Amino acid sequence: MSRPDDIYAVNMKRLALLLLPTFWRKPLIGGLIYAGVSALGRQLGELREYRKETGYRLEHSGQVCKLRGVLNDEFDPELRRIRVEDSESATLSETSRIWKREKERWAIVPTRGRGALTIHREGYAGTSGYDFWLTVPAELRSAETETRLRAMTDIYKLASKRYAINYQ
Repeated sequence: MSRPDDIYAVNMKRLALLLLPTFWRKPLIGGLIYAGVSALGRQLGELREYRKETGYRLEHSGQVCKLRGVLNDEFDPELRRIRVEDSESATLSETSRIWKREKERWAIVPTRGRGALTIHREGYAGTSGYDFWLTVPAELRSAETETRLRAMTDIYKLASKRYAINYQ
């Protein structure tokens, strides 16, 4: 029994040469045929790569364990230090965060009833809006890495979930 991808394992140069009549199988004609099918072979290689990437993407869902695995596979394959922390698994003091412009980082705000700070007269309007946090090592911090990290997280997370990136 063959794998589904074996149907795409075609050697285009060999196939083109085998389809030639035997009396045309000369070096000059073979070279012309190879030149003609090289673009087709390149397209077939791109199709194989696309199928591999699509299969990987379909095997992974928005589950926390799958998202952590995908991010670690891409950004930290050896040490696997990227963590996905759920809002339920976080400690009570980490359930609300605000962005402090002067320090350019997130600040932890205690939850209501446990020494809570008053931000607006209305209370916590819009400050605790994250469903999970990505905890990433500080060595991986760069503008390009953060852009790619956000793009990959947006692909795999559920559409209704909100997240923030924390660097350690």
